Amino acid sequence: MKVLVVPDVHGSHEWESVKDMPTDSYDFIVFMGDYFDSWENQWPDQGNNFKSICSFIREDKTHRKLLLGNHDWSYLSKTENGSRVSGHQIDKIEEIRNLLTENHDILDIAFECDGIVFSHAGFSRTWIKSVYKVLWDAEKLWSIDYLNEEWHKLSFNPHDEAFNYAFEELLDWYGFFSSSGNEITQGPLWIRPEALIKDAAYPVQVVGHTEYCLGNFIVLCDKDLSYDQKNTVIATDSKYHQIFGTIDTKQLPADKMLLLDFNKFNKKTMKCINDIKSQQFSHMDYKKEFVMEKLKAAFGDKPAERYYRMFFEG
Repeated sequence: MKVLVVPDVHGSHEWESVKDMPTDSYDFIVFMGDYFDSWENQWPDQGNNFKSICSFIREDKTHRKLLLGNHDWSYLSKTENGSRVSGHQIDKIEEIRNLLTENHDILDIAFECDGIVFSHAGFSRTWIKSVYKVLWDAEKLWSIDYLNEEWHKLSFNPHDEAFNYAFEELLDWYGFFSSSGNEITQGPLWIRPEALIKDAAYPVQVVGHTEYCLGNFIVLCDKDLSYDQKNTVIATDSKYHQIFGTIDTKQLPADKMLLLDFNKFNKKTMKCINDIKSQQFSHMDYKKEFVMEKLKAAFGDKPAERYYRMFFEG
């Protein structure tokens, strides 16, 4: 199957490009969550944008999937840990909460296709053990479908019979030591790739949540570069939330990196970008030429063009 991935939205309109893509170029479209809390697109654009996304999903609910992100859950959960996100719009809580509850029927926690699991942040074995104790049903085995089924039963009103406080708590921020969510105790709305790789519940997981991409999907592995290991995470989100294309479940991206190597590469890349930014102000008369010359020297012609658009044009 070919799955077209729409990374974290955060109020942006990047997702609208999927409307012009031929339908025979993919089997499914998966939105990875985080539809609100933007530093650039303000209200009411964020709300109207989410309504447009939901309308698009409802045109074909079988092949278009809408996943929940931690920035969305922050408006549904009423606990302190549930709303601990950057950019949380306190003055818009009720409006956003109403939009999400109205579309609860099409919001899923995760999507599984050919054994590959798509979710906002990923599933650790530790979290699944915790949540299964809460949702345990002797007649049902754990599955993504089972989790989504229980999620859709959940009421967000503490006075309703379908309210499940323990389940809600496990969807909340559930960390003890890391301020960024880099702990195996965290759930599929919060966990970071480093912790996820150490305790991955599925062989290959596709996630958003962490802005790792510098021009394409990043495939992260631990210990070795084989897809046979239970430790492969495909990160799909970037600073500007671009859509990089489809993931073929039978032919996964060939370029894989050890997490340690990626961290070194990312640190080196961002240092180079920031060095150029700090120098460009003394070359304002020929800003683009100066920047492109530095980027090409550091990365080569094609990456230089991509990085210029991403970091200098926005």
